[in-house]
Amino acid sequence: MADWVLDDQPVWLRTKSGPILSLPYTQECNDVAMMLIQHHKASEFYDRTIDQFDQIYADAEDSARIMAISVHPYIMGAPHRTKYFRRIFERIRRRPDVLFWTGEQILDWFAGAKPSTA
Repeated sequence: MADWVLDDQPVWLRTKSGPILSLPYTQECNDVAMMLIQHHKASEFYDRTIDQFDQIYADAEDSARIMAISVHPYIMGAPHRTKYFRRIFERIRRRPDVLFWTGEQILDWFAGAKPSTA
């Protein structure tokens, strides 16, 4: 599950069918909200994403944090936006101790570190 708007760390949720892991998800770095609803320029998506990353990176000094970037090919893949999207990852990759994982990789890591008690 990756649609429960929580903090920047995973959390186990209890359900009738058993536990599920909720992964952080953001509306702040979401191309639908920013480009289609708020009508920001692509450069604003870059600025907001980097500002969010910088804060989460600083917060992660003592424990892991997760940052979601929600994008859709038909939005951020538009030619006038791709250079900003590419620059996000060029900048983030320069920082030490940053991983780029899928939801499944995060689940495997988190389940090993903090098994569900439900």
